[in-house]
Amino acid sequence: MQKMTAKNKFKILVVDDDRTTLEKTIFVLSKEGYEVNGTIDPNETLALTKSYQPHVVIIELAMLKMDGISICIELRNDKALSNILIIVYTNRNDEYSQLMAFNAGVNDYISKTVGDRILTARVNALLNHHYKTAITDKSVIVFKELTINKGGFRVIKDGKEIILPPKEFKLLMLLLNDPAKIFTRKEISEKVWGNKILPDNRTVDIHIRRLRQKLGDQHIRTVKGIGYGLQE
Repeated sequence: MQKMTAKNKFKILVVDDDRTTLEKTIFVLSKEGYEVNGTIDPNETLALTKSYQPHVVIIELAMLKMDGISICIELRNDKALSNILIIVYTNRNDEYSQLMAFNAGVNDYISKTVGDRILTARVNALLNHHYKTAITDKSVIVFKELTINKGGFRVIKDGKEIILPPKEFKLLMLLLNDPAKIFTRKEISEKVWGNKILPDNRTVDIHIRRLRQKLGDQHIRTVKGIGYGLQE
């Protein structure tokens, strides 16, 4: 499971049509410990955000092909990307641009006149605040490319919602609540269904198979002769 205090578990997408600035920003954030991707083509932002599933998108406003404000609005209008944080990192320092950006739903506005340490400090602060809040109320779990909203019984993968029946969702939550543990079929049956299973009962195996089909084989592992757990 992703630990929110580990920076290398957070993904950042940088959008800037100045290649030199883009490469420098990627270098600075990568050195800080984040996983960073980037593009010089603003028209790729929406598609790349959906495929890469970053926790933060950092956007320059003043680009030739597309204004950064339009990108912010486009991201915010996509319900599947509602949890993504947006930071404007720009050469525009006027009040009007800042107002437009915040009205478009950005989470922070940073001038490129600041030093690298200020940039990383602001990114750190935003992520720490957002995910500390999420963990404190225990309503959101992030595991690889999955975002699980416990209260809403929702699972989002690659920007798309996956529909899980109650028992499958409960089974997934059992595995997520103790990601280092391998659960026996008996334990899973008792905790998810509230009963003991007979040796020839394949209910647990069937539900594990269905989860793998929906979430991907890479998330759940089988330990032969013991049971099932998460593939970290």
